Amino acid sequence: MEIAAQQNRNAANRDTPNSDGSSSADPIAQVRGLDLRRRIQASGYMLIFAFAITGAMGVIALMGADLLLATTLFGVAGVILLAYIGVNVAGPSRKTPVLVGVLLLVLYFYLLLSGGVNNTGLMWAVMLVPGFINLYGYKWGTVTLAGVGAATALILFYPDFPGLLAQYDTAHRARFIAVFGALTALTAILDSSRHQTQQMLHRLTAELENHACTDALTGLSNRREAYKAINELERRNRELAGRYTVLIGDLDSFKAINDTFGHSFGDRVLRDVANVLRENTRGDDIVARWGGEEFLILLPNTDVEGGGVLAEKLRSKVEALSESYAEDVRISISFGVAEGGTGTEQPGHGQLLAEADSRMYRAKTGGRNQVVSAG
Repeated sequence: MEIAAQQNRNAANRDTPNSDGSSSADPIAQVRGLDLRRRIQASGYMLIFAFAITGAMGVIALMGADLLLATTLFGVAGVILLAYIGVNVAGPSRKTPVLVGVLLLVLYFYLLLSGGVNNTGLMWAVMLVPGFINLYGYKWGTVTLAGVGAATALILFYPDFPGLLAQYDTAHRARFIAVFGALTALTAILDSSRHQTQQMLHRLTAELENHACTDALTGLSNRREAYKAINELERRNRELAGRYTVLIGDLDSFKAINDTFGHSFGDRVLRDVANVLRENTRGDDIVARWGGEEFLILLPNTDVEGGGVLAEKLRSKVEALSESYAEDVRISISFGVAEGGTGTEQPGHGQLLAEADSRMYRAKTGGRNQVVSAG
């Protein structure tokens, strides 16, 4: 049976949460989760690099008998190591790139002012540029680096800047500012291209997901999306002790309409019926094109009596469509209604769909253009 087979396929492909909390069935959430993980990974790499360089500078200072500088650098390396451990223990967080950036900026300006080992403190800027672009993206990364560059230029060129202990000659300062600006611009341009490509992938992913879940003719959910919604309703109602109702409706004598007035007119009827069903249901109801001229409606938090009332309303609205066409045509629909819910005595959705389908066919054999919701 097709329903049972589809049920098994959906059970096998049931949504599973990713480590960042996104669903594996949501491509957009996956892309955003990947971007966050990329930023967290960049934070980790920067901390490792900072720890290695700071530790090496501490060793060099110790070998040069500069105990104060060596102690300071070893202390900073310890703080960086603790930050790295904390990042890995805490797990993915959007605060991580900010905290890592603040820590590295404090270290950079300390090395800039003190000169580090043999006035090599300015070399930290080489890792700050690609690091900050990766941490914050090309827009905010460039803004942050522009601020860092401006502050650095002020420190280097302001006469007798308070706290500046390192000795940098004028040519060294000028070359550094030029290289810092050029490196920032180049890295920002490259990351901008990556960002534009990623945005294009976002749009394509959203379009593909929409096409995969939507019926092209009517704009309703398709059969695949309807099965996902049924699985979700069944899971949610099992956990919350709720219930839901299924409506299956089939247009009466639709083949005759197609044969008499042509498939173009038939497509128009399908679109109009879809609009009637969509406009007369609630926002959280699921309306899907179930087959050729067959429609499925899922009604959360609704019992069979409420479903029957809605089905009768929809049947009347569809019948009224006949008067909107210049062609002499009679449009009508037959509905079957079945209720699902909690408890072992309640049917699974495969049985529930079969029950609603059976009642729809009883409405057909009973004269069409009617609703069957019991026995």
